Parts: sequence; C-alpha cells; structure tokens
Amino acid sequence: MSASESGFSAAGVPVWTGAFDLTAIGASFGGPKAIERVLSELPLLFPVPVVICQHMTPGHTESWARLLDERCKVRVLQAENNLLLEPRRVYIAPSGRHIRFIRDSLGKHRIRLDADFADSLHVPSIDVMFSSAAQVFGARTLGVLLGGLGSDGATGMLAIRRAGGHTIAEAEETAASYSMPGAAVGLGAVVDVLPIGRLAARVAALGLRT
Repeated sequence: MSASESGFSAAGVPVWTGAFDLTAIGASFGGPKAIERVLSELPLLFPVPVVICQHMTPGHTESWARLLDERCKVRVLQAENNLLLEPRRVYIAPSGRHIRFIRDSLGKHRIRLDADFADSLHVPSIDVMFSSAAQVFGARTLGVLLGGLGSDGATGMLAIRRAGGHTIAEAEETAASYSMPGAAVGLGAVVDVLPIGRLAARVAALGLRT
C-alpha cells in the first residue's frame, strides 16, 4: 500500500484529499525535458495555477517559457512581481529572483519576486518556493520535485507535507539525477515516488480533482 492509499505519508500527517489551490514544481539538472512532459499532460482548462522553479542560466527563462507556451495546451509565461495567480496558467520563476506567494487585501493570491540571497545556494530556490507555498496554501498545495543535483527542494517538500499537502517525487529510474528527489524521500517528505510518465498523469489527475 502506498502512502497516498493509506492516507498518511512517512511524516505521519494525513494527506489532503480535496481540490488543490496550487501546483508547485521544482527541478534542476534534466528538468526542462521532464517539466515539458508534465505540462504536456495538462488540459487547456486545468483549474489549478502551476508555478515552476527550474535552476537555469540567467537570461533563458523567458525564452523557455515562450517555447513551452507554444508546445503546451495551458498558457505558460514568465512570472512577474505581484502577478495574480490564475487557473489555466503556468508561471516560470525568473533567474535571479526567489519566488514566494502572498494573499492580498481582497484574499487573492499573488506572486512575490525577491532579489534576496539569504540562506540559499540557488536563486530562485525550490526550498524557498515550496516553503512559501506551504505557509500560504497549506494542505491545498500539490508539490512536485523532479530530478536535479544537490538537495534543493527537500526541506520545502517536508514543509508542504507537514502542512498536509500532497507531494510527489520523480523516481530514480527516469530522473536525470536522483539527488534532489532522493533527499526529499530520505526526509520522509514524499507521498508518491513515480517515473516521469506516471508522475505527469498523476499531477494532471490530482489537479482536476474537485
């Protein structure tokens, strides 16, 4: 029985079974190809905003967002400060800025981009994004960690899991590097560990859940 089937993850926190308000995806080495595979599964009317933090050379995220927008059914764009999070949209974190989330005075969720470099090897940092998602969206966060070197994203995944959210890591058999997903698994922060094909289908199915 998997963690999601039992209703609990290794962290001992019940797994959220309702609709999600945010899908947050983190990746590093080998990530662009895996991310495109995940986004290709999302239908045009995918109801949950998707935010992506991919470690990438500065100056390339905007052109990558345009490429994904051409290839995917959902709208893909580079994130901008104070941008409203909307359904049927995918937001790519720009290089050189941490991406966080805020709730405005009307209760709407927006993106906040910060140029701070505190406590972070990577800017943007997957841990920073995941931790902010856990704080703002709580259990209604779907966190996805794809392949990459190092451990960025592991503690952020644990924050999502402790908040009750659902977490998915890419399996070693398809990850370009299992270092990041493996670190999250080692912390007991992951509900599902899946190869990229099944992971993409799982994200689409969970996001469509009501």
